[in-house]
Amino acid sequence: MRSSTLPVRFDRFLFVVAISLAAFAFGCASNGGPRDTLPSEFAGAPDWVVEGCRSYVGQPDATKLCGVGSFKGSSNISLARTAAMARGRTEIARSLGVKVRSMLKDYQATTAGGGELGTAANDEQHVIEVSKQITDISLTGTEIQDTWISNSGTYYTLMVLDVDRFEESVSGMQRLSEGVRRAITDRAEAAFANLDSE
Repeated sequence: MRSSTLPVRFDRFLFVVAISLAAFAFGCASNGGPRDTLPSEFAGAPDWVVEGCRSYVGQPDATKLCGVGSFKGSSNISLARTAAMARGRTEIARSLGVKVRSMLKDYQATTAGGGELGTAANDEQHVIEVSKQITDISLTGTEIQDTWISNSGTYYTLMVLDVDRFEESVSGMQRLSEGVRRAITDRAEAAFANLDSE
């Protein structure tokens, strides 16, 4: 009787040891991760709150630009939501403004001195002005993708602008020449996909 049950008990022992070692290894691997050093108020926070837009933009559909906004200090949920949305849009505006300006300058360079953008003396100013207009118009197409409230009551919003909305806003700007509009919309998808890695 003893000899028949010994291998079964030994197999169970090995199984328990293997599970324990795997759990230990997993625990060691997770030590020092970004979530291990966060305050308890972020318990259960979505990845975009902790890691920023990289965790959202890094998904297979990378043709989106996003910004995370937060607000704390008011019991008025509507005010907190509006303020967090505005801050998320501001984050998008910073990134979008830089990218649009880069696309305009790239187009300016390809047209041998910026004939489409204005005279040589005013090209830089014109690029900045048009970049701001495109950015401001595009931001009206941003949408809330997700929201989260921390344990301390901080309201977080994930604001998103996708390429289709951006291209629609640029295409609707009749003030821009057809060449400029086409150049920007043609570059938009690649620009959005690469923006988060810069």
